Amino acid sequence: MSIWKFIAILWVVGLSGCTNIQQLQDLEVSLINIEPTTAAGLSPRFNVRLLVLNPNAQDLDIEGVILRLDINDKKILSGVSRQIPTLKGYSETPVEIQTAVNLFDLFKLLTSLSQYSGNEIKYQLQTKIDPKGFVAFNLNKEGFLNEDLLQGLSSLPK
Repeated sequence: MSIWKFIAILWVVGLSGCTNIQQLQDLEVSLINIEPTTAAGLSPRFNVRLLVLNPNAQDLDIEGVILRLDINDKKILSGVSRQIPTLKGYSETPVEIQTAVNLFDLFKLLTSLSQYSGNEIKYQLQTKIDPKGFVAFNLNKEGFLNEDLLQGLSSLPK
């Protein structure tokens, strides 16, 4: 077989492989709840519950998730998890990530909450969701903390 025939066959096979590549729509993430959990040493820990919407037909197995939550433009919580359920196609999946905060950041958080008195507290949620076999999704969500989200934090000892 000549080199040109070999190159032509590789080119045809390569083009047919490209037609199988699926373009995924971006996932959507929402903040559901923040609750304190068992502390590890001096570092307080919080469970952050998210709701992840998969608008794709394909189920996505997740390698891991990275989360950062800023409150009133201050980094407060961050965490990672590899224990993420499969994101079923065309569905919403609750996801829980254990996060940590250092004591100085916790003081900033409690100061922000003590000034709450009905004023809206702005949050920025940054997540990176890494599905197996696909490019990671970098998702950002902004909003305002409400009573439901703050309920778990209001039970902290002062």
